[in-house]
Amino acid sequence: MIAEYGEGVVKLGGMILQMISINLGLKEDYLINAFGGESEVGACLRVNFYPKCPQPDLTLGLSPHSDPGGMTILLPDDYVSGLQVRKGDEWITVKPVPNAFIINIGDQIQVLILPRLFKPFTSQMLFHD
Repeated sequence: MIAEYGEGVVKLGGMILQMISINLGLKEDYLINAFGGESEVGACLRVNFYPKCPQPDLTLGLSPHSDPGGMTILLPDDYVSGLQVRKGDEWITVKPVPNAFIINIGDQIQVLILPRLFKPFTSQMLFHD
């Protein structure tokens, strides 16, 4: 059952990579190929359980970070909100939606697609005597 679930999540990830590629005007298999192609795309299934904390004001949580991989697919608990995202200078709590995944685009995808979205700026340095 766990293997079947994992295969389904990997398939979902592939479909999301295709949708991102298409919506960026790239070939539909651009991101999938960047991660090794359909037969080589890797995934790690990690299961964490964070029960509701009786004293959340005493909880440290994780330090701010970005996801270093390509994409993280989270299945949140419907009753415990713990994930926060930063928008500007503010932290916003992500409210779980029943029967829905949360998709985090990781550092690797950002590195692959940002140069295609934004032209790099050029600069120069002047030296004075």
